[in-house]
Amino acid sequence: MDLTQKLDNNLNVFPGDPEFKIANFKLPDNDKSYINNISGGLHSGTHIDAPLHYIKNGKMVSALKLDNLIGKSSILECSSNEKEIHIEKVKNPLEKIVIIKTSWCDNFNSDEYFTNNPYLSYEFTESLLEKNIQGIAIDTPSVDKYGKSEIHELLLENNIWIVENLTNTEKLVKKEYNSYFIPMKIASEASFIRAFVEK
Repeated sequence: MDLTQKLDNNLNVFPGDPEFKIANFKLPDNDKSYINNISGGLHSGTHIDAPLHYIKNGKMVSALKLDNLIGKSSILECSSNEKEIHIEKVKNPLEKIVIIKTSWCDNFNSDEYFTNNPYLSYEFTESLLEKNIQGIAIDTPSVDKYGKSEIHELLLENNIWIVENLTNTEKLVKKEYNSYFIPMKIASEASFIRAFVEK
C-alpha cells in the first residue's frame, strides 16, 4: 500500500521552500534519449528528515541504516480536529517505527495544509522516546506547529528519523504493518522517499 505523495509540477511545497520542478534537459540534436532535470527542496512531498536537519554534526540520510527504515510499524490514530496531539502516555508496547494517522493528508491541496496542521505535543513526544522507537512517520507537513521546531529537535537529537507528508493513511486499518521508508542514499539532511506498507 503506497503512502507516498506524487512528485510532479503541481506539487505544493512548504511556505518559503523552493518550488519543485521537473523539466526536460536539452541534449544535442543527434541524441535520441530523453532526460529530465529536477529542481527544488528535498522536503518536497513525502520525505525523510535525518538528524542533520536540526542537529549540528548529526547523521546525514546516507548514514541511516536500512534496518532502521524497514520493519514493523505501530499505527496510532489521532483526530485532526484537535490540533495538538495530547496522548501523554502510550501504554501499549510499540514497534520500532510509529505511524501517526490523523487524516490531515486529505487537506493536501488546501491553503491551510501547511499552516494549520495537527502536531505532536512535547509530552506525547517524550512518551514515544520512552518506547525507544527508531523512526516516526506522519500524514501532516510537520511534527511541529507551524513556525516551531522543538519537536523536530527533540526527536532528531535522539537519532529518531522523521517522515512527513504521508498520504492514503485512511487505508491503514490494522494496528501494525510491515513498513518500508526508502530514501535515496544521499549526503544530505533530507531526502525524497518512497513510503509503503504490506497489506
